[in-house]
Amino acid sequence: MSISGNLRTMPFADLLQWVSQSRKTGTLSVEGSPHNKKIYFRNGLIAASSSENPKEFLGYYLVGWGVLGEEELQELLDMQEQYGTLLGELLLIVGRLNREELQHILQVKTEETIYELFLWQEGDFRFLENILPAKKFQPLNLPVEMIILEGVRRKDEWLRCREVIPDETWIPSLVRAVDMEQLGEIELGILREIDGTNSIERIALANRLAFFHVMMFVYQGMAHQLFEVRAPGDEVVPIPGFSKGAWTTMVQRVEEMVGEGDLLAAHRRLGEIRLKYGGDREATKQVEAVQRKIADALGSLQLSNSVVLELAVPPSELISLSCSPQEGFLLSRINGAYSLGEILKMVPGSELENRLVVNNLVQRGVVRHGGR
Repeated sequence: MSISGNLRTMPFADLLQWVSQSRKTGTLSVEGSPHNKKIYFRNGLIAASSSENPKEFLGYYLVGWGVLGEEELQELLDMQEQYGTLLGELLLIVGRLNREELQHILQVKTEETIYELFLWQEGDFRFLENILPAKKFQPLNLPVEMIILEGVRRKDEWLRCREVIPDETWIPSLVRAVDMEQLGEIELGILREIDGTNSIERIALANRLAFFHVMMFVYQGMAHQLFEVRAPGDEVVPIPGFSKGAWTTMVQRVEEMVGEGDLLAAHRRLGEIRLKYGGDREATKQVEAVQRKIADALGSLQLSNSVVLELAVPPSELISLSCSPQEGFLLSRINGAYSLGEILKMVPGSELENRLVVNNLVQRGVVRHGGR
């Protein structure tokens, strides 16, 4: 069974609870602004996550926490592409991390990717049953109940905190003496990095902590007039693990999306890469190669021009579906009489993208097809 909708009508905590109680295996995809995310489940437990936010990439933690340098990360990313293995497995092979250290970083990365979703007021979601990444990975097996409890707690505290500290780029400074004897080891580590120039993000990375813990420490200190914060300047601060070879990382993520069967999202992300890095010949070459992979994957799905499309849901339910204008236009042409080839002649835009939209509607269970 698949489920789709919008977080406006089904809060994220309820969505997680549904997956957990149903002991589902598959991929929960959540599309929002400005980043899309995916959570992977096995038997109702959280196995892993992925995100389009560069600050939720594994490379961000590896470079930000000082495990790797930028050049080392790029070398490993090149090896990953060459040998078709996961970055984490390469870290084990080359001896930069042991299994326990890798699992810790992956768990922090996964949890932080998920916790932010508790703050989302809206976003289209769909659960793809029994669909997981093509590349094998070691599942984390995180219990959903603990994630929900912590996510709900953080949401309440985040909302209060953000009234005075908008985000992790703000810079705290000390305005009064602090009783060091009242602080634990983690708090002392945070305090040592508060020098009036380090942002909350930089402090968190230096201590190998999530933003949340540093922001709450500063927020609580502000309540006792110990700290003050100021907005960041105009300087563009590079994202750790993303300052070199940015398009390479983005293309690799698109290839993962193709392997997961999320062809429409992969196609659209390629368009963004082409727009941003179109002047780079190597980037253009890689984009075109992945585009061919998308077309090949689509060609294997039996969506030939002769198949007849029909609605798989009652017309009255279409009003409540979360659809893009492009999807709505295509749905208006599907009546159980026209073939895919005939419909594609009626609609404007790229034929490949329209085919991908149709495939997406089929995956969501909105449209079905048969032969003619």
